[in-house]
Amino acid sequence: MSPRRLALLVLFAAGLLAAATGLDRPFPTLIGEEPTPERVALGRLLFFDPLLSRDGSLSCAHCHQPARAFTDGLPTALGADGARLSRNTPTLWNVGFKQRLFWDRRAESLEAQVLVPLLAPDEMNADPAWLVSALASIPEYRERFEAAFSDAAAPVSLANLARAIAAFERTLVARNSRYDRFARGERAALSTSERRGLTLFRSLNTRCFECHRLPTFESPLAVAIGVPSDDAGVGGVSGFEAQRGLFAVPTLRNVALTAPYMHDGSLATLEDVVHFYREGGGIAHGSAAARVHEFVRPISMRDDEASDLVAFLRALSDDTPPPAIPGVVPSGLPVLATRR
Repeated sequence: MSPRRLALLVLFAAGLLAAATGLDRPFPTLIGEEPTPERVALGRLLFFDPLLSRDGSLSCAHCHQPARAFTDGLPTALGADGARLSRNTPTLWNVGFKQRLFWDRRAESLEAQVLVPLLAPDEMNADPAWLVSALASIPEYRERFEAAFSDAAAPVSLANLARAIAAFERTLVARNSRYDRFARGERAALSTSERRGLTLFRSLNTRCFECHRLPTFESPLAVAIGVPSDDAGVGGVSGFEAQRGLFAVPTLRNVALTAPYMHDGSLATLEDVVHFYREGGGIAHGSAAARVHEFVRPISMRDDEASDLVAFLRALSDDTPPPAIPGVVPSGLPVLATRR
């Protein structure tokens, strides 16, 4: 064997030839309208402004907190008057690549997603007519809407509010984790344990990669893993009994920052999640086998291997800083007072 060929084989075995391993993959194209600077700037202010809730106490950022990877750290979100909602708050990182939104995949666009919590009586509970009037009465908002939607007959509108917030959310792109640096060929970016965890993640033993696909570590699927719950999931929207208990596959990027886990926040730690899958998902908790995805079955895995897998999942945390929280918003209301 020639010295050159030997050197190439050594590099491949060490994981330095990222292209050969297939790990370094381009992100998909953002779905929806191309964000403009004017719409992003407006959307950022609206995202953090409690004016959008009926009583002026809640903003989008109350549930989607930048420091928590745009989640809230709670099992399930808090809505209007501190009401406990039924589902866990998903991250907004990389949300612009999603084909459908919400755990039950009911929304077909970011713009449609924005309006659901905005208008829901148990969430922000906004009154559309009052909100549009209030925004139009604030000079800075009126000017920003006119600049962002200069071709609209009525720039200040509920639809344009949703478009602005969606534009801001499409800028929340995270793809610079230690895993990404490893995928680009920086071997030292992952520890030995994390590399073993990556191998497990991509193995036919765990099949994690089947649903959490590279490079976003999610997929446009709804699956049943059998988390004990009365929530109908996708079936509650579609009305089809066969889809009862199906939920969207969440991204694993920044997953170490988004605890607790599952649609109901019932698993507190990543170790709990791995244990749940080692047991075979919901089958071990009494869920009918027919309702659980075929890849969710008991996994033969040593404790040290489970630790390696968790180590790899932590390596998906991103170095990308979140957007700065505005010091003030045009309404003059408090920008972010986290509710627990």
